[in-house]
Amino acid sequence: MTSLPRKKLFDIGKVLINEAETKSFKKQVATVNNQFINLKIINAMIEDSVYLNIVDNNIKQSYIQKLHSKNKHLQIRLVLQGKLEKLDHCTNEKKIYSKNEISLEYRENTDESLLNKQGQHIKYICITLNEVYLNENTFFYDMFNKNFSKKFFEPDLANRFDELFQRDYSNEIDKFYLKNKTMEIISYVLEELEKNYILSGFDEEDVKRIKKAENILNSSFYEKITIEILSRKVALNQTKLKKGFKQIYNKTIHEYLRDVRLRNAIRYLKTNRYSIKEVALMVGYTNQGSFSYAFSNKYKCLPKDIQKNSDL
Repeated sequence: MTSLPRKKLFDIGKVLINEAETKSFKKQVATVNNQFINLKIINAMIEDSVYLNIVDNNIKQSYIQKLHSKNKHLQIRLVLQGKLEKLDHCTNEKKIYSKNEISLEYRENTDESLLNKQGQHIKYICITLNEVYLNENTFFYDMFNKNFSKKFFEPDLANRFDELFQRDYSNEIDKFYLKNKTMEIISYVLEELEKNYILSGFDEEDVKRIKKAENILNSSFYEKITIEILSRKVALNQTKLKKGFKQIYNKTIHEYLRDVRLRNAIRYLKTNRYSIKEVALMVGYTNQGSFSYAFSNKYKCLPKDIQKNSDL
């Protein structure tokens, strides 16, 4: 692999699309197209000592990019596509960050390199919280020890945050959008981390299987889904699946599936394109009566009331 300084790599073929700066906010949007990369990158200082990078990189030729930092910092990385590889020069350890994986690393005195391999298309979001921010928000220190590192899997990561890659970031409201999204991601990741920690008796693979079950419920709500079927699909025994699911999502599997079905039912009812019987079948209920009962019990109104209001 060719080792390249950051300046050389990013200056060749760089086109600055948009930039903005105020006292508490900076933004730079650029594309870089050269022999090594076809890159779109959004760099932003959200507030003092909080930095956001949104990276969409098609790697045309393998290269190594050296990274170094002496400061204490917490880095939150969400990989939506591809695989990111880093080499720690202090330990000679290779770290791999895969699709749908969230990682948190609390580090200081880092000396490492990104190993970018030809043919990879990588999309990721990286938030860096520097020492000043960590000192002002001391609860971070209660959670993390020196050189803390944690990774966990979230199967719906791309769907949840892909919208950040779809904007052109060319107007004034980007400041508010990026700040809100950054804080949303931080809050989301810390909540997910807490969920992973409270699961006593469950290893990382168990958590992956439970989250896969949740993903199945969201994507296949219209099918016949029982605990037994779900257990087979994710290869986790029924007792462990039910217990772990309740701990993570604060709902039983039955309650979660009911809520997903009813949310989608509202979406279909508002179109006024389907009868109530049709909507019931579309969201997985075998008869209209049980659907109407579940709907009215949840929302304190009848399905037909949603249709009537949609006519207004």
